[in-house]
Amino acid sequence: MEDRVKTKNIFVLLFFFILGFVSHILIFNWQKIDIYGLIAKINKDTIVEEITQLEEEEQCPICEECSKQEEIVDLCPVLVDIGGAVSTPGVYCFDKGSSVIDAVKKANGFTPDAGFKYISMKINLATVMLDNSKIYIPFEIDYDCNLLTFNLPKQVVDITIPPLEEENEEEQEGDIEPQGCVSINSGTQTELETLDGVGPSTAIKIIEGRPYTKLEDLLNVSGIGEATFNKFKDSICL
Repeated sequence: MEDRVKTKNIFVLLFFFILGFVSHILIFNWQKIDIYGLIAKINKDTIVEEITQLEEEEQCPICEECSKQEEIVDLCPVLVDIGGAVSTPGVYCFDKGSSVIDAVKKANGFTPDAGFKYISMKINLATVMLDNSKIYIPFEIDYDCNLLTFNLPKQVVDITIPPLEEENEEEQEGDIEPQGCVSINSGTQTELETLDGVGPSTAIKIIEGRPYTKLEDLLNVSGIGEATFNKFKDSICL
């Protein structure tokens, strides 16, 4: 029992001895130790580790794709071919929203022989250009119209015009049809029945078979043969 008490007392004395020794060192070296620097360094290392961890957690495939898309830049969004009455025609690149006047400036302006009147009336220089489009600035000669000289022939030929009365008489003579004939294209059923050998039923068949181009077409009508046709052929007309 006494041995245990002695051993315990030895450990207690040793503990206090070590504690006093450490306290003695800290008291005499207190001003040399940068307590705030040690605390700041510990906090800084902790913050850096937290930020690094957050960056690793925030990285995702979608964000990587977005960054790749942002890196792709169209160096020539609007490609335009301008020609005609400009100083340096050619194919040039423009930004989106550029207008025709920007293309003219890029081509170093109009030439002296440009058709300025036509340009001012017909070309809208404020028009926004589209990608892969063509612009042509006309020259003055493109719309220059000159009157052509016209010379009459040296010999004048007399043209005789027949009197109107003679023409009218010839037309009237040609239009005169034999009097007393029955028209197979416009005659009524009653008029057709007056023909020799034509009854009501045959007259109806003649009307149904219209129009006729010649008198002999009546032979195709049912009930009219050559004998019947010869009876009234001199009394009919188209």
